[in-house]
Amino acid sequence: MRLTTALAGAALLLLTPTAIPAQADTAPAASRCFQLPYFGPWGKADFDFGPATVDQLNQHGIRLEGIAPVKVKRKNAGLYMPIGWQQDHIDPCKGVFYPGGFRMVNDATGDQISFERFYLRVDGVYFQVSVNGGPAQELQLGTYRLLEFMPTIATPRPLEGGIGPRVWPFYVGPAWSKAVKKLTGFAPPIGQVLGNLDAVVKYLP
Repeated sequence: MRLTTALAGAALLLLTPTAIPAQADTAPAASRCFQLPYFGPWGKADFDFGPATVDQLNQHGIRLEGIAPVKVKRKNAGLYMPIGWQQDHIDPCKGVFYPGGFRMVNDATGDQISFERFYLRVDGVYFQVSVNGGPAQELQLGTYRLLEFMPTIATPRPLEGGIGPRVWPFYVGPAWSKAVKKLTGFAPPIGQVLGNLDAVVKYLP
C-alpha cells in the first residue's frame, strides 16, 4: 500500500505539473490549484553538491546560508531539509512545493542572492529568486533527466523506515549559472553536474 501510494505520487509529480502552465504566486485565489497531501508524513532530503560545484563555490568566495527548514552542510557541501506533509504539498498545476531555501552570499562585496519557495516539476526545480532583497522572480535553478532517477524513485529504505531515491542527479540550470556569475564573474556551464538528491519518505516517525 505504501509503495503504491509513493508510485502514484511520483506519477503525479511527473505528469500533472506540465499539463497546465505554472501560475505565479500572485494569481487570484479563485484561479489557484488545490493542494494535495505530500507523499508521506515524514522524511528527509540530502542534496550533495558535486565536486566541481563545491570547488566553484569555495574558490570564488561564495558562502551558502540556509532558509528554514533548509540547512546548509559544512563547507558548502550540500543542503539538508526535512520533508513531509506537515510542510510540503502537491499542487497539480505548479508541481511539488517545498518551503524555505538558501542564499548565496559574497562576503567580500556584501551581495547576496536568495532562492526560496521551490517547486519540483517534470523539467527541473524552480525557485523564487531575488537579488539583495529585491523583487522575486521564479527561475529554473537546475534540471534533471527522468530516465536517470525513475528506476530508483521507489527504492526500499528499511533502515530508515521508508522509500525513496538514492540517486537523483541534478544539472546546472540558468538561474544557478547566472547567480554565480553575478556574484563572482564566473559562470558555471549549464549542464554541469550540480549534485545528487538522496531522499526518503517515511511512514513511521
